[in-house]
Amino acid sequence: MPFIVAAGMAESVAPMGMNKNGPQSVAGDSSKVKLTGWVVRSGYGETVISANDELVSSGPGTVTVNCGLEVSGNLGVGEKRTFEVMQNDTPVQTFATAAASVTIPAKTLTLARGDRVWLRMTGSSFLNWDTTVAGGVNSYLYFNPV
Repeated sequence: MPFIVAAGMAESVAPMGMNKNGPQSVAGDSSKVKLTGWVVRSGYGETVISANDELVSSGPGTVTVNCGLEVSGNLGVGEKRTFEVMQNDTPVQTFATAAASVTIPAKTLTLARGDRVWLRMTGSSFLNWDTTVAGGVNSYLYFNPV
């Protein structure tokens, strides 16, 4: 039985980025809450944001992931909020801080086509204080090929 084999180059990963679109309240004493409500970041025209608020890799490649967030809300003495960069359903970068301006250290990841990159956080567990994640260009998640 004859058959045809077509070979081509797989598309490599494109730079992608998103900004938080409006504020999000994270209830006190809740953990690992997905950050939702994103729009394409300026300069990242090939971005794919899933309906589940995740960047979806266009192809395989190594990327550097950057993330920053503006947050507000009370914390207990010595308490920190925890932020996690996720690859698919696995945390690949965890960062804890009490700061209101959060810059998660850059992380290098190897992505396959269709891999998802997204954020979740845990806020205050002291007195059930809520955390608000601000929208705008200072709350972002993006990656660039290495």
